Amino acid sequence: MLSMCMSFAKEPTSVKPGSCGSVVRNAQMKIVDPETGVSLPYNKPGEICIRGDQIMKGYLNDPESTTAIIDKDGWLHTGDIGYVDDDNEVFIIDRVKEIIKYKGFQVPPAEVEGMLISHPLIHDAAVVPEPDEVAGEIPVAFVIKAPGAEISEDENKKYISDQVVFYKRVVKVYFTDAIPKSGSGKILRRELRDRLAAKNLQ
Repeated sequence: MLSMCMSFAKEPTSVKPGSCGSVVRNAQMKIVDPETGVSLPYNKPGEICIRGDQIMKGYLNDPESTTAIIDKDGWLHTGDIGYVDDDNEVFIIDRVKEIIKYKGFQVPPAEVEGMLISHPLIHDAAVVPEPDEVAGEIPVAFVIKAPGAEISEDENKKYISDQVVFYKRVVKVYFTDAIPKSGSGKILRRELRDRLAAKNLQ
């Protein structure tokens, strides 16, 4: 277990929306840049790494997979993107493999999706990378409008650009009637990337 929700603490305490709680005792955690491995400060998102006696020693009879996930210093790289706030509470916002790389900057799709879904005229949204010759990848959104709502691509893009730094801005918006999801509700991003490749954008 990485963290413990404060709801289970012995003394009552407030719990922040979206927080996973604080790091459990006898465990260490750090947030690192997925590209460089450099440790990041508070409130800066990166890959969550954990270390401690309760962490697995590795995969049974699979040293290659073990080496891929646990480094030489014993840090287990979770593959989760998150951050620790000033109160030492942990927030998970995305997965490393889902990160969009725009001109060397990292864009967590779930963060942008959360902003889009908060718009009253948007029913659902998914953000995925689209290949780009200049930027490498650009963030694009598939959006389902709320019933009876009218909202343009430019309005979608402005709504996001007003809230984020330049590299997290949505470059294109594709309106659709459905967003593919698994039985557990997870967005099937691969299907959306396949749509982009096939130019099947509805």
